[in-house]
Amino acid sequence: MVKSWGRNLLEPLLIILGIVLVSASSGLFLNQSFSLFTYWDSLFSVFKDIVNPAGIVYVNSDVERNLFPIIFLAFYSSVRIVLLALVIAISVSLLILVIYYSAGKWFRGLINSFAFLISSLPDIFVISIMQIFVIWFFKQSGILLMDVASIGEKQIILFPAAVLSIVPAFFFLGLMVSFIKEEQGLPYVELARGKGLGKFRLLFIHMIRNILISLTYHAKQIVWMMLSNLLILEYLFNVFGVTSFLFTYNTPSIFAITAILLFIPIYILLKGLQFLIKRRIGKEMSL
Repeated sequence: MVKSWGRNLLEPLLIILGIVLVSASSGLFLNQSFSLFTYWDSLFSVFKDIVNPAGIVYVNSDVERNLFPIIFLAFYSSVRIVLLALVIAISVSLLILVIYYSAGKWFRGLINSFAFLISSLPDIFVISIMQIFVIWFFKQSGILLMDVASIGEKQIILFPAAVLSIVPAFFFLGLMVSFIKEEQGLPYVELARGKGLGKFRLLFIHMIRNILISLTYHAKQIVWMMLSNLLILEYLFNVFGVTSFLFTYNTPSIFAITAILLFIPIYILLKGLQFLIKRRIGKEMSL
């Protein structure tokens, strides 16, 4: 028990230490030559700023501004987009799964081919195509389906979230289809069929619960998939988010603080899922 608690406490501390060490890596080079002295100076500066984060500033239009609380506004914007995208992705993938489960072989093959096509396309291509389609539709019909970019304080949420959800939705779908194929051969499914349960009742009451638990095993992969697309998305939609802020004001101290603030809630989320899985299946799973 004590060993487990020690490991759980040591793991995030080592990751945070790694973030700090990486954030100061720009100091390894001075005038295109390797220099440990400038690295130690940069590392000391990062540690000093982490101890006193209220003193961290960024330069905007030649004016120094405090990092806090503006960074929390950027986080709030990004979190809203990611959470909404996650809800959309899960909802759409479940809807397509129901259609897939009730469709014939030909239509299932069509869905599989389309899912493969979407997952193989570059993210920036998908985002650009969606923006171009909305603009084209507006020119043809005079109806603006959604705003395609943020302007000033008017930050858009729905369109970026919808675009961000596309790849995860088909990723979820692919996983759930493979899980269903595995579940269909299990004894409890055969027993339920023998009792006369319909396929949709079997899907929603018994199989979906186990499938969603299986999806949590891929939580880390899903989180990093969405975060990796977030920078491109915020840049193309002109969204004031945490990744676009970091890209614009990239200093060692700002990188360290931002990365730590990103890491902590993600780590807590993954550990929470790990705890729920352990309670559900009776053994600890590594996420």
